Amino acid sequence: MRKHLLLFLAIIVLGAGAYFSERSFLSSQGDSLALQGVSLGALNAASEKSTGIEFTLIVGEELYEDNVPPGSTILDAMNILASSTKFRFTSKDFPGMGAFVESINGLPAPRSARQAGKIAADGYYWILYVNGAKAQQGISTIIVNPENSVEWKYEKGY
Repeated sequence: MRKHLLLFLAIIVLGAGAYFSERSFLSSQGDSLALQGVSLGALNAASEKSTGIEFTLIVGEELYEDNVPPGSTILDAMNILASSTKFRFTSKDFPGMGAFVESINGLPAPRSARQAGKIAADGYYWILYVNGAKAQQGISTIIVNPENSVEWKYEKGY
């Protein structure tokens, strides 16, 4: 019984030593990086970005590119592009249906198009194309795939 107690105590001491050694090492790495002007958050973001999925969005003649985390929807990717490029958009979320794009780069959908279920006076909308075909799902549900071509076109539709 005494052997087991000593063995258990030795495991606890060694485990605690390993834990605190690792914390000390990581802390000293963070301090040396801080002295170099690099934050751990920036390193994590850069690491995530480099391991992300390359996403390209075409809007008219404009091409927007960035890396997005795996599992991102097109809506997630568009939000990332809006924060890192000149790409801008507005959308409205409809519960149970997802997001509806109202404007891209200042070109709005007609006012009546923003009202769910109503036809626009001039019939123009932002239409999402994936691999050259009109999307069958919305931007809230389509997961980014690096092999897909994603494009928005402002045209008569629906």
